Amino acid sequence: MGIRRRTLLAWGMTVVSLAFLVGVLGMPTTARPAVADGDHLKPSFSWSVSNPATDAPTGNRIEAHIPNGDLYYSSLFAFDPTAWQVTPSAELNLGVQTAAVDALSHVGLVNSPCNTPLAVHFDLLNATTDKSRTVTYEDGFDDSNGDGNPDFIDMYPDFNDRVLGPALPYLREVGIAELAGTKLLLQILSYEAGTTVGGRTFDPALGGPVVTLHDNAGDPLVAPAPGLATDTCSPEDFTTVGFGTAPDGTAMIKTPKEPGTYTWHILYVAQRDADGDGIENTLDPCPLDPDPTWDPRAAEAVGPGDADGDGLPSSCDPDDSKAVDDQDSDGYLNRGDNCPLVANGVNQTATAAGNQKDTDSDGIGDACDPNPLKGDTEGEAPEVLLSSDVTITEAVPPVAPQPAAAPPTTGSGGTLGEEGGGVAAWWYAFAAGGTLLIMGGLAGQWRARSRR
Repeated sequence: MGIRRRTLLAWGMTVVSLAFLVGVLGMPTTARPAVADGDHLKPSFSWSVSNPATDAPTGNRIEAHIPNGDLYYSSLFAFDPTAWQVTPSAELNLGVQTAAVDALSHVGLVNSPCNTPLAVHFDLLNATTDKSRTVTYEDGFDDSNGDGNPDFIDMYPDFNDRVLGPALPYLREVGIAELAGTKLLLQILSYEAGTTVGGRTFDPALGGPVVTLHDNAGDPLVAPAPGLATDTCSPEDFTTVGFGTAPDGTAMIKTPKEPGTYTWHILYVAQRDADGDGIENTLDPCPLDPDPTWDPRAAEAVGPGDADGDGLPSSCDPDDSKAVDDQDSDGYLNRGDNCPLVANGVNQTATAAGNQKDTDSDGIGDACDPNPLKGDTEGEAPEVLLSSDVTITEAVPPVAPQPAAAPPTTGSGGTLGEEGGGVAAWWYAFAAGGTLLIMGGLAGQWRARSRR
């Protein structure tokens, strides 16, 4: 059963940019050309490395941008070039920091316009890929053995296979953050090229798929519930920077052994827009009626296209002069309801309408979807395959030792020393990712500092 993604997150506020919220079921194996208006689908990203020499510890830096007004994504996949040498989780200490994630998303709170910025930071730690010991979402934040690591690191989440399928990732990274007193979980899982993930097998030539999972989003055993955030939308920005070497000296990621140009890919799958008004179905309370004057990101709720400011545009509002925040009285506010004119809330769980039931995952609830079993009749899901290249060159042989330099001279201004001996500092700042980007997997930036 498909469920509107934005209502899945128990913590109510989505940071799906990091997310790279999974939504992998039904993903195609190749990217189709964008079919939406080009003005609404212009995501971009760049990839760079700290050390472009062959067979050398390094990190990657990824920067991604989803412009204001772009159709938001339903899924994001990153693909690691297969020639890159990434150390598996099993060969790293549990709990060692591999990365950090930072993203800036925008949400709509409590039926308000989608214009509230939301910044989230995660420190990512290496986590087990051993499925012999599992943990539930409710218990994973605990530290049952007292080793200083949450159980999500020491044990494998039991819901991962229900969301992504049985494939085993070779690398799993876990981050936990706290927002408004609620703990959030972020996982980045990396797979070998050609692995079937979420029922789909991608072209191995793209590289190894990397997916990002927020909390237990997509778990079929989790019932949706109204949340604080009623919308998630563009713009969105994120940056990813990661560690190349663990504190004990283990190389966590190394460049390819052969020089050449290597390509990172991100597959951006946009959400559907049934009425072609440039507003994706999940952001559009009237997804089957164009809203040419309504701006879901407006500074104020009352304005053109929504005279009463109740989050239900005039194109389908039964009475646009009277504000009713929950038009169908099903417990979901208009902007957070995938069928705001027909009740499909918790009280309808046992009925055909279901609780936000969306069988074809097109962002329109079955209760008001003209074709609830076929998503492509309510808008195309345009895709863009983004690419960024990095050139790796032959490592330069080390320079032979030179005679010791003369001691530095001292004058009236103090000691005159020489600069050198760079100190490496690795930092990882992701942006979900978005989520992500989902984007994940030991990415980083190198900064050398001089001793004086």
